Amino acid sequence: MNKLTIILFIVGVVIPALFFLYRFLLQFTIKPVLEINLTPTDNPRWSDKKKIPELMEAFKRNGFDLAGQYECGEIPGLIIAGFVKPSEQMTGVIYDHPVAGIWENICVQYANGESLTVSNAAKGNEMDHMPQSTIIYCKGGFLDELLTKVLSERKTAGRMTIAKEDFASTFEEAYRKDMKWRMDRGGPTSLEVKRVADEMGVPLDSEKMQAKTHLLQKVWMKEKNKPKKVRVIVAELPGEFQRPDVFRQKLEQKSAPVPQMKFQPLPVYTVFILTLVCWCYYGYQYNEIHRPLSFAALIIFLMVFLVLFVAMMSFREYNRRIRMCPVLKSISDIRPGAFLFMAGKFPMLSYAREGWLGKVFFHEGGDNQEATTRLEAVTRRSGGWLSISKKNIISKVFGRSDKDNIPLPDSDFSRKFTMSGNDKVFAEKILNSNFPRSVMQLEEFEKPFVDIDSKSVVVEISRNLAIPSKEADLRKFLEIAENIVDAVVQEG
Repeated sequence: MNKLTIILFIVGVVIPALFFLYRFLLQFTIKPVLEINLTPTDNPRWSDKKKIPELMEAFKRNGFDLAGQYECGEIPGLIIAGFVKPSEQMTGVIYDHPVAGIWENICVQYANGESLTVSNAAKGNEMDHMPQSTIIYCKGGFLDELLTKVLSERKTAGRMTIAKEDFASTFEEAYRKDMKWRMDRGGPTSLEVKRVADEMGVPLDSEKMQAKTHLLQKVWMKEKNKPKKVRVIVAELPGEFQRPDVFRQKLEQKSAPVPQMKFQPLPVYTVFILTLVCWCYYGYQYNEIHRPLSFAALIIFLMVFLVLFVAMMSFREYNRRIRMCPVLKSISDIRPGAFLFMAGKFPMLSYAREGWLGKVFFHEGGDNQEATTRLEAVTRRSGGWLSISKKNIISKVFGRSDKDNIPLPDSDFSRKFTMSGNDKVFAEKILNSNFPRSVMQLEEFEKPFVDIDSKSVVVEISRNLAIPSKEADLRKFLEIAENIVDAVVQEG
């Protein structure tokens, strides 16, 4: 009985603990990220929901226009907000990273390829920078101080004006150019390694510094010489509305074959679980005979266990994606304009209707981010923005409001939902349509949210429905979300 208790404890407690330890260690990889791709997001998960809006307001108060909010898949957890000030040929960025924290940059790019950046980042001056890039650090400085510094340090040479639509591509290109320069140098230098170590308070003698530098350079060069991976094609929505038949034809030409599971998953799970249990039992017996255990033996046991567990979790995720294929296919067969798109081994549900194009996104959550399911659509409509969300306890009890809130006539809808935005004419039109009734049907889902921004419509809930057992919920959500988009298209 005692042995069984120990095994159950290991399976129930140690396995999850080791899995989360594995995920934590993955975040501290020393491999360089050579290229990044910014993904626009209408609902970023900022780490400080009070500070970030204040920083954004400071940019707007100083004449900057918001050029979008973005996530970066290549750097987990990184969220940025971009700004442009065409009259001064300046761009601004707010960075939010779970480890590095929150900081701001203001940049001026010259026509000859040079640039000036002023930053209030706490770290960064330990690294060398490209000769044509001047970077000034004002640690802890406010935006007004950064602006003053930029205006006093910028050259009179011709400067580049960057439009809001070009912010993301310009940012990505600047990052790629910087990483290419670092790669061409052979990776981090020994002086950079020493400066970083000194900043972190880690003592490094000459021998350790050279060893660490050599290791980093070896990893960087290995990454540089890797064959370029073919990017997984995703069903990205076009910026402008295009013919539905053309949109669908383009995606179907790029779609990969639907994967098939060539064997039953249950025996695989059984083998994994039995192997883990046997390994734990072997570890227990080994401990009884060789007590006390050496540190090397303990490390070997944990490493083998972790490899087996991670392999099982990876198979579980792959199996779930395979099982979602027939679910999404059956949904696409009965939803007008819907079709299944395979991006590699990832099944995606897309729409190509006469009035709108769309795609369903699933996010599993984690790292302080909620799981979500959302339908994104691009329509023929053109106008301002509206945001509809369910009232929370605070707003109900204290009557808390936002300056952009639109007053609504008393009704079941206004008692449960708030509407904010700048397109009051369109708000009045949709309030007199089936739109409120459709939105209220989202009540049974957690944190329903609808965002209408010019041609874009987003319907989101805080639940991941990319699970075969949630097929009924997914069907219901999609039917409601489609009706909401249809109402916007019809009234717009």
